[in-house]
Amino acid sequence: MILTTSLLSQILVLRNTNVIITGSNFKFIKDSLQLSTFKLIHMNDIDYHSYDNIYYLNIESIKKKIKVVDLLKEICIAPNFYSEQICKKVIILSNFNVLNYIYQQAIKTIIDTSYLSCMFLIHTRNLTSIDNNLKSRCLILSLPYAMTSDTTIDIMYHKIITLLKGTLTTKVIGTIREMSYMYYMNHTHSIDLQMMLVSHIGSNITIPNSIKEQVIKDICRINVLYQHSYRKPIFLEFIIISLFKHLENYTYNL
Repeated sequence: MILTTSLLSQILVLRNTNVIITGSNFKFIKDSLQLSTFKLIHMNDIDYHSYDNIYYLNIESIKKKIKVVDLLKEICIAPNFYSEQICKKVIILSNFNVLNYIYQQAIKTIIDTSYLSCMFLIHTRNLTSIDNNLKSRCLILSLPYAMTSDTTIDIMYHKIITLLKGTLTTKVIGTIREMSYMYYMNHTHSIDLQMMLVSHIGSNITIPNSIKEQVIKDICRINVLYQHSYRKPIFLEFIIISLFKHLENYTYNL
């Protein structure tokens, strides 16, 4: 399910479930909650932001991850002295994917023991990096696609669509290989490109939902393989070729 502004507002009003949000467009959260207006607080050698009973912490910016665990314990235990409302605290953790298994388990324990006083909103760029036990305790949502000023992503997208309208030949496979290699000369990942593909294919009403489901399942499966390889262009090639397989009969209106 894609996160919207109204859905986020409802989640913050009810505060009855923990949420994992996946995607690279964290600016959507920052803008929706106006995090830039939050007060900067320095505690235990960590900078975090707070407003009323909402706390925001960027885990990626903290060198000693154990301090994240210590700070969360303090926030969860401390009463809301300065809050105007009597309600659960909201703790927003961005870039949760940088934490290893040990720290994720420590935070999962904090989440389990503070369910009466706190609600967690966890952001990750890569859902597969989150422990399954933690995922089972949360509602999982995806961030909406962010329009980007990086024209190379748009160019790559339109080249892929152009290729999909033709036949998968040996020459086309060679072109895909070259395109994927050149793409990774300018990018460290292909998340934004994948999100653009999924967004446009998902909004195409001429493609059956069953086909869309197969496309997304294949992309997710390939992304699981991504994390085990340093040769990223090969997996981008794999994604593009999988699109040929699923969309071969639906290319007339891409």
